[in-house]
Amino acid sequence: MISDDQLPELADFRRVERAALLRDAGEYSRLVVATDNDRSPIHRWYKFKESFSKDLLMQILHETGIHARRPLTVVDPFCGVGTTLVASQELAAARIDVNAVGIEYNPFIAFVARAKVHWPLLDVAILREAAEQLGSLNPYFEGSLPELSSVSSGRCIFKHTSRRLLGVADAIRSTIANPVVANALLLGVAAAVEPLSRVRKDGRALRLVSKARSAVAPTLSSKWKVIADDAEFYQQLIGTPRVPNIVQGDGRDLARAGIAANSIDLIVTSPPYPNNIDYTEVYKLELFLLGFLRTNAQFYALRRDTFRSHPTSLANEVDPEFLEVARRGTLSTVLRTLLARTGRMQERWRQKLLLGYSNDLWRALRSFHFALRPNALAVLVVGNSLHGGTEHPYVIPTDLLVSSIGRRIGFKIEGTLQARALKRRLTGNHFLRESIVILRKTR
Repeated sequence: MISDDQLPELADFRRVERAALLRDAGEYSRLVVATDNDRSPIHRWYKFKESFSKDLLMQILHETGIHARRPLTVVDPFCGVGTTLVASQELAAARIDVNAVGIEYNPFIAFVARAKVHWPLLDVAILREAAEQLGSLNPYFEGSLPELSSVSSGRCIFKHTSRRLLGVADAIRSTIANPVVANALLLGVAAAVEPLSRVRKDGRALRLVSKARSAVAPTLSSKWKVIADDAEFYQQLIGTPRVPNIVQGDGRDLARAGIAANSIDLIVTSPPYPNNIDYTEVYKLELFLLGFLRTNAQFYALRRDTFRSHPTSLANEVDPEFLEVARRGTLSTVLRTLLARTGRMQERWRQKLLLGYSNDLWRALRSFHFALRPNALAVLVVGNSLHGGTEHPYVIPTDLLVSSIGRRIGFKIEGTLQARALKRRLTGNHFLRESIVILRKTR
């Protein structure tokens, strides 16, 4: 355990919390995690641990009353596998009309979101017939395995299994003319990668585990059956709501992603946390086996250019304009304290990560302010984290960074909701938490 007296910066953070309007909101504890997503139609098509609950959007609309505007325009700039977007389609059952847009930088994750939100247009009969035919074909890939050593060496997934999955993916692309059906089938292949592999995603990386070897054909058939059953069920239950637009782009720059100024009613999102986790690494098997990346150079470029929440992404410099903004207010208090703490550790990368991450938050929030209508809200789910080990511990209060940067940009802080405590290595304080920061554009 790390005691409070090892973290003198917490005194500064407590003062900043008052400006952030921190309050306990235990009613949100189950909403900032995936909760029942893995058991819910459409959401369960691909297991994605880094999600919040499908019910979060409805709760936000209920509490803010923002759904009075019809149709409602909602954007998730870091949409992941499309939880917010599918949730917006589910609102059609309550006669809430939502025009939703999702932005995702990782091409594989963007593909997952796109395949999921097209469930209203999925021809289930064609999907079932194609799945049966693919199951009987037993296709096998004869070419070179992807360059990624985790695949080519057979370390993370058996070579025979990789060749089967690559063969099925090629057969889908060459024989299925309907693009919505083809993407649904390819999503089933992606969902089968982890259960057929020798690894499991532990949230931080791929971990080799001992598990029984599964057969490819029945695993794929089970994934395709779930997709067909769910689409059929929702088409009968909800009908044909709007299909959200998925943009493969950078959530730090909404204008470049095609979002116009003053056009958005609500932003609901969860940007990467500064937890040193490289999610490109976590989803590398799917990126290569589904053909989104072909070379290690492409893989490194994707890792390097993501949100600066991990050391591999630190190639870019910090914007001078952000450094000027960071000199004043509560943002200065938080950053100055963190830079002083990490400076004592003689590890320059830690300070560079803090500045890069904060710079990217500033870019994102400034872009949000540009895109939102006056009086509209940005709602961000973020997590604080503890770093430095027992010798030099320090807390990164991400929620305080968001609220402090938001205020400097011109947002009004509506509140910082302390949703749930994270696994604690700290005694006597509340700083390891997941929070929801609510920002309002006032002009």
